[in-house]
Amino acid sequence: MEEYGVRNYNYLDSKPYFASWEIDIFMVFATFFGLALMITNSFLSFSVITGTGILSAYIYAKIKKSKIKGFFWHLLYAFGIKQPITLPPSYMRIFVGA
Repeated sequence: MEEYGVRNYNYLDSKPYFASWEIDIFMVFATFFGLALMITNSFLSFSVITGTGILSAYIYAKIKKSKIKGFFWHLLYAFGIKQPITLPPSYMRIFVGA
């Protein structure tokens, strides 16, 4: 069914899809689309902001595919935007990948 643009869930713990985008990728586009609906009054500015949203979603999907699972959460921790729930013990210096 992939040829018709319908995505099947490959695993039980797969993220939900909206059309053929995962929800987190769709939310990047939806943010720009919502802003375009709220702040524009001409078709040109609406299409520019919507096009920027599509491009941002595409770039986000490419980065997400090339990095390991949890990369974006690590960025939030690294910049201090989100605090981890638990910290590993201080004597652990080497971590084995997931």
